[in-house]
Amino acid sequence: MDAVRLGYPVRIGWGSNRVEHVADADFLTIFEGEEVFTQIKSIIGQAPRIDGDSLKIRFRTQNHWTKIAGTNGYSTGMMTDYFQDSLVGGGTDRYSATSWYVLYPAHQKEIEARPLWRNESPNWEKWEKTAN
Repeated sequence: MDAVRLGYPVRIGWGSNRVEHVADADFLTIFEGEEVFTQIKSIIGQAPRIDGDSLKIRFRTQNHWTKIAGTNGYSTGMMTDYFQDSLVGGGTDRYSATSWYVLYPAHQKEIEARPLWRNESPNWEKWEKTAN
């Protein structure tokens, strides 16, 4: 959470079977100061193919894919057919291992990572009343 609040670059990694993926955490959310969730940018799907001794990886035609992952192990993905502009897969909630990577500066200063919103803000009381 401190890394997110301080704006440090974050990546996530995950895998299954014989494939491992690493992607930049493109959109990060801290929920109730307890968990971090991220979305990765949509990518064109890939399809590994083994022909004899040769390994190739090709684009999946008509397939965009994205993922949300959380520090609590939650993840979900979504695939869209970009020719038809329609959902073609994913959206299943599941729990799977995700590794989180943070690039901390080499000469890090002592900086307090405070929440990006704080109840000391001038509008806090007004917001609190409308939220309840």
